[in-house]
Amino acid sequence: MIKSKRIKRMTAISMLTVLLALTGCTSENTGGTNGESGVQGGQSNEKSPITLQLTSDNALFTATIASGEQSDPVMKEIQKKTGVTLKLDTQTDDKKFNAMLAGGDLPDILVLQNSQKYLTQLIEGNQVIPMDDLLEKYGGNLLKESPQKIKNSRQFFSNGTGKLYAIPGIASQLVPQFKYASPAYNIRWDYYKELNYPPVNNMDDFLNLLAEMQKKHPVNEQGQKVYGMAPLFDWGLVPYELFDRFFNRINRNNMFVYLEPETFMPGGGILDPNVAYWQGTAFYRKANQLGVLDPDSFTQKYDNFTEKVKSNRVLFSQWQWAGPADANVELAKKNPTSGWMPMPMPQGQTVYAGEFGSNGFSNRLFMISKNCKYPERAMELISYLQSVEGSRLILNGIQGENWDVLDGKPQWKKETIDAQKNDPSFQLNTGIGLYWNLAGFVDGYQDPEYNVPFNYTLNVDFWKTQMTELDKDYSQHYGVAYPGELVEKRVEAGEIGLLYYDMDNELGMDQNMPDDIKRIETNVTDYLIRMAPKLIYAKTDEEYAGLQESMMEELRKMDAEKAVDYWMDTLKKAAETFASTREL
Repeated sequence: MIKSKRIKRMTAISMLTVLLALTGCTSENTGGTNGESGVQGGQSNEKSPITLQLTSDNALFTATIASGEQSDPVMKEIQKKTGVTLKLDTQTDDKKFNAMLAGGDLPDILVLQNSQKYLTQLIEGNQVIPMDDLLEKYGGNLLKESPQKIKNSRQFFSNGTGKLYAIPGIASQLVPQFKYASPAYNIRWDYYKELNYPPVNNMDDFLNLLAEMQKKHPVNEQGQKVYGMAPLFDWGLVPYELFDRFFNRINRNNMFVYLEPETFMPGGGILDPNVAYWQGTAFYRKANQLGVLDPDSFTQKYDNFTEKVKSNRVLFSQWQWAGPADANVELAKKNPTSGWMPMPMPQGQTVYAGEFGSNGFSNRLFMISKNCKYPERAMELISYLQSVEGSRLILNGIQGENWDVLDGKPQWKKETIDAQKNDPSFQLNTGIGLYWNLAGFVDGYQDPEYNVPFNYTLNVDFWKTQMTELDKDYSQHYGVAYPGELVEKRVEAGEIGLLYYDMDNELGMDQNMPDDIKRIETNVTDYLIRMAPKLIYAKTDEEYAGLQESMMEELRKMDAEKAVDYWMDTLKKAAETFASTREL
């Protein structure tokens, strides 16, 4: 396991990008109006049952969840514990939310994602209520378990009122990962093995490795041309992010600046020739000269790229979820040890372990609508969902049925592990992990009772049950128990670094970017995207250098320096605010 001081202090989200949705309208009393006592210490609520509706301003739940009341075991246990039936509208989008907001037709509970866009409007328009008095009477779990969340909310999410309008959810921390494969140098492991695992010490070595693989496998099974890489240039400046993340810098704000690790102080700037955009275009230019860059890279869409990965037409993906995971399922049917794995990071580079919010996220703000007929019950429900007990339930299911404590540590039962592995509808059938967006603590946040991550699958014992033959082959070669342990051992040895971003740093961000800075950003970003192909297809070093010089002049004319200065100042203040919250 990771043992460095930095890793002991904080732990990462390996969170997949799952999109979800919910909406609702009014309270429904289904059996009484009693609103006196609360849900404290895990006691079942003995009051009359009610129904509360919950919505968001955009997608929050997976599209596979049907709208309305949920009948899975986890949601029924929440109902049992709180006396509240949650009614979800899973088809919410920004347009629908705006219509509800304009008509004053918001439901009982909101989970606000775009706080920058809507927070002021909701508070100044009296569309949501302050929860200070409710918290004292009905929010015991929050008061006891999340005092910093409450303090942060009053300071940063109250529109300057100092009141409690929102509870930030899904707090997490840095944690060891099974594979560290997004982002990473994901390549065909069997092809790498075929070449006898050549060492890769820098980016030029990596390009040469792809060229050798391409030479040995010039076409796929259907006779289609194979290329070493096919970057998703359709995603704007995203293909250049890895040149921050792999080189000990945190990418923020469309390449205008980067952040230093741990302190999150800003540095660089687009007018610096040594930052990600320039390093990236130079790298992709070399790839093109070697013949490993797919000529379709500037026109393809995401679906085109993932299909190329799955049909063996490309040899590198920086994200496991962008093709490799699906490809491995099919490749294993033909050869269990063939497939995609993350190549060991070159010495001196950094593994990016993701983002988390150690005190919750500003894009998961739980709020109570002015329309709610039972605000005290809504407060109790929010307090339970955000609690230690509620988070355990949401992430792991019901104790005694889905998991239990063995030798002092919580573990999923074998039946649960088997169901998770074999049932494609596991989440829908059990509810386990389905409502993670409603939890107070997720993934790597340490369960205070057991001193393990709240997600009880984030441990070596569970990972061993999930190992494929490919994972075992990889781990055996490097002498580790699971693929991610290779990263952890190398970090501990000082060979590579580990990088993460705590979203608490956003607390001190300027929420009202000036219009002139927005305009500069848009113009500069469009210009960088438009000019990238010219840089990448430059025939000589001199041509590339000339283009870079002329672009720097044009960027200055576009006032890029003004935007860089703005972000340097704004992010410096944010980093100082972040540091001050750690001193509270």
